[in-house]
Amino acid sequence: MKIKQTVAAFFANTIFVLLICFATGSVYAGGPTIKENNVEKVPIFKSRNFKMKNDIYRVSIGTPNIADILVLKEDELYVVGKALGTTNIMIWDEDNKVVDVINLEVTHDLISLRERFHHYLPDEKIGIESSQGQLVLSGEASSLEKMNLALELARGYSDAASAGKRKSEVLNMMSVGGGHQVMLEVTVAEVQSEVARRLDSKMLLNFTDVRGFGGVVSGSDLVSSLSPNIPLNVGSGFFGNYLNNDTLFKFGLDIAKQHGLAKILAEPNITALSGQQAQFLSGGEFPIPVPNEDGITIEYRDFGVGVTFVPTVLDSGKINLNLKVLVSELSTGTLAITPSASNATFSVPNIIKRTTSTTVELGDGQTIVIGGLISDNFRESVDKIPGLGDIPILGQLFRSQEFVKGKTELVIMVTPRLVRPFNKEGLVLPTDNFVASSDLEFYLLGKMTERKLREDKEKSPNQVEVADDEILPDNGGTQAQYGHELTIDKTEG
Repeated sequence: MKIKQTVAAFFANTIFVLLICFATGSVYAGGPTIKENNVEKVPIFKSRNFKMKNDIYRVSIGTPNIADILVLKEDELYVVGKALGTTNIMIWDEDNKVVDVINLEVTHDLISLRERFHHYLPDEKIGIESSQGQLVLSGEASSLEKMNLALELARGYSDAASAGKRKSEVLNMMSVGGGHQVMLEVTVAEVQSEVARRLDSKMLLNFTDVRGFGGVVSGSDLVSSLSPNIPLNVGSGFFGNYLNNDTLFKFGLDIAKQHGLAKILAEPNITALSGQQAQFLSGGEFPIPVPNEDGITIEYRDFGVGVTFVPTVLDSGKINLNLKVLVSELSTGTLAITPSASNATFSVPNIIKRTTSTTVELGDGQTIVIGGLISDNFRESVDKIPGLGDIPILGQLFRSQEFVKGKTELVIMVTPRLVRPFNKEGLVLPTDNFVASSDLEFYLLGKMTERKLREDKEKSPNQVEVADDEILPDNGGTQAQYGHELTIDKTEG
């Protein structure tokens, strides 16, 4: 008996579904009130009334979690958006025929969001749409700051529309318009000077019958210096030797005066899009031995002139720079490392490093000093034999003294510029115009490869000139005269 009832219920449900499909299909074909392709939109947490052409006898919604429905009158339907998503509403007449199908989409509160955009971003051409729970922003923002503000406003609405496991996200399809490529000019100028004076003394007095005596202050072994057969080593200075019958007298004054001067001038240039990081390094790498379980491995460290910066073009025309400048070089001193499990000795060089990291804000073409150093160091030392080293004049033979004075001046300057691309036709590079000598010129005349300079001496070698005609539709090129040895040659082409 239960089996017969189940089979009967199955056939009844099947016939009911077929009748609904048939009725729906016939209405789709000829019913003008069916909105098959149109989608009615209801903001989330807001309501909307729908006026029907026919009386409502029965109504059904596909997903009750997305929207609530209520029949207010015989021909009026009330819908409230509960969650982001799409569903449909089916309406039957008194003959149990489907007379209307409403495709419904519950979206973000786009009208309110557009009002916020119009208030806070009145001049921005930004499109706002809702797609399956995602808030889509499209169009072009005038600056990166405007785009970030639009994203923050949109995230507030997307977070408010998130319910339960339905997480609403903001899909950013915006682009930043305008000339927002920034070239950074960095100038690192450093001068190091050093003055050193040194005085070391050695002497030896020896008689035939006596072993002899002498003195030494630093620089050599005392016993070796007293040997008559070993000369007194003097790096620079004065020395003397007296030999008479049974008397030998030797003396040496190691006197030196040194002047040192070093100059470093680096001007790295690097270009990056607003809001994007760019890095530049001109230098090299040095190896460092690192012990591990398998033995010794080699790691490399960079040195040279390095620049890392993130430019941001602001609405006021200013350029915000978050940058780091590094200037390092290998020094003469080294560190010797001998691993316990090996007989090899590794020499690791010392690094002299100057670095600065800061954030500044300045206009196009303006220059600011982000780092400076004036270092003045002084060192003086005296080694002497007590008593004898204090004797005037002759006491210099029994003392060693050293005087070192150094001074360092360092300046780091940065200049940001807004740039645009240009065509390279007629562009002369620093590597151009080199002419190699022939065999006859090389062997007989001694001529080497030379570079033929331009005849127009009035033009600056570090100037980019734009031709009279437009090289880009928007009269592109650079907005100022800067860069390296680049020149637009108007005579070519």
